[in-house]
Amino acid sequence: MLRSGRRVRADVTTVSAAARSVEVRPPELPRLLTRNFVLVCLAALAAFSSFYFLLATMPVYVEGLGATEAQVGGIMAAMSATAVILRPFVGQAADARIGRRFITTGLVLLAVANAAYALTHSLPPVFLLRIAHGVGWAIFGTAAYAFVAHIVPSERRGEAMGYYGMASNLAMAVGPALGAWVMTRAGFPVLFGIAAALAAAGFGLSLGLEKLPAGPAAAPGALLERSALLPSLVYALFCVTYGTVISFLPLYARQRGITHPAWFFTTYALTLILTRSLTGWLSDRYGRGRVIVPGLLLSAAALVVFAFATTLPAFLLVSVLYGLALAALQPAMLALVVDRAPAGRRGAAMGTFTMGIDLGIAAGAGLGGLVAARLGFPALYLVAAAVAVAATLVFRRFVTAPAPRRPRA
Repeated sequence: MLRSGRRVRADVTTVSAAARSVEVRPPELPRLLTRNFVLVCLAALAAFSSFYFLLATMPVYVEGLGATEAQVGGIMAAMSATAVILRPFVGQAADARIGRRFITTGLVLLAVANAAYALTHSLPPVFLLRIAHGVGWAIFGTAAYAFVAHIVPSERRGEAMGYYGMASNLAMAVGPALGAWVMTRAGFPVLFGIAAALAAAGFGLSLGLEKLPAGPAAAPGALLERSALLPSLVYALFCVTYGTVISFLPLYARQRGITHPAWFFTTYALTLILTRSLTGWLSDRYGRGRVIVPGLLLSAAALVVFAFATTLPAFLLVSVLYGLALAALQPAMLALVVDRAPAGRRGAAMGTFTMGIDLGIAAGAGLGGLVAARLGFPALYLVAAAVAVAATLVFRRFVTAPAPRRPRA
C-alpha cells in the first residue's frame, strides 16, 4: 500500500510537471519570411532606391532645362498627382487579380521612365515622363501593399508591415546622397541609367514571385473602401505634418544657421530602420491603438520641439522623436486598414490608404508654405503639432481597432 501511494504521488508529480511545461510553452506563430515576402521586400527596396536616387537630383535637371521655380514645382508634382488619381483604380483592380502581374507592370514602367529621362532635352517630354512615372509608381506601390496584405499571416501583420516598410527607409538613408554624388561626378545620363537599372532589378526579383492561390472573390463596391476611410483620414492628417517637415526642413535649417541639414534625414532613417519591426510586433501583441496613439502624440511633441530648435543637436533630437513616431504609426496603421477591410476589398483599402498619404503630404507642402510665408516656420510647426493632436482625437473618437490576434506567451 505504501509503495502504491508513493507510485501515485510520483505519477501525479510527473503529470503536473508535464502540464506546467505545456502551459509555459510559447505559442507557435505562422511563418513570416516566406519566398514571396522576401522577394516583394527586395523588389520594393530596388523600387524605392530608384525613387530616392532621383528625389534630390530631378529638380536640378529640370531647372537645367530652363524651367522656372513654378515649372519645377509643377513638373515634380505631376508624378504625385498622377499617383493620387490612379491609386483607387489600381487597388480595386488588384482585388480582382492579386498576383505579381501588377507589381511587374509597375516596375517596367518605372524602369522605362527613368531610362527615358536621359533622352529628353526640353520640358514637355519631361512632364509627360513624370506622368508615366506616376502611373508606374501608383501601380507598383498600391499592388505591392495589397500583395503583402494578402500573403502575411494576420497574427504577424503589423510586424510584416514594419519589415516591408524598412525597404523605403533603407533607400531613404542612402539614395538621395548617393544620387547627388553620381550627378556631380558622372552626370545625368549615368544617374538616370542607374535609376533605371535599380527598377529593372526590382522587375527581375518580382518575376520570382510565386502564383498565389485563388482567394475570396472581390466584393463589388466603390473605388474607395469605406472601412479604410477613417484610418486613412487619421494618417493623412499625420502626413500633413510629414509634408511640412520634408518640404521645408532645408529652408528652416538655413534660417536657423544650420549648415548640414542632411544629417536630419540620415538620423531619421536610421531610427526608422532600427525600430519599425519592433513597433509592428508591439501592435500585433498589444493592439493597434496602443501603438498608434502614442505615435501620434510623440509626433506632436517632436513638432513642438522643432518649433523652438536652434541647433543641430536639437534638430537631431527631433529627427529621432519624429522617426520613432513614424515607426510606430505606419506599420500599425497599415495593419489596421487590412484588419478592418473585407478579404475581397484589401486592394481597394490599400488604394484608399495610399491615396490619403499622397494627399496629406501634398496638403502639408502647399498649405505649409502659406503658413510659413505669413507666420514663419516656428508657427508652422506649432500648427503641425496641433494637426497631430487633432489626428489623435479623431482616432480615439471614431476609429475602432480590432482586438490583437497574436496570442500572448
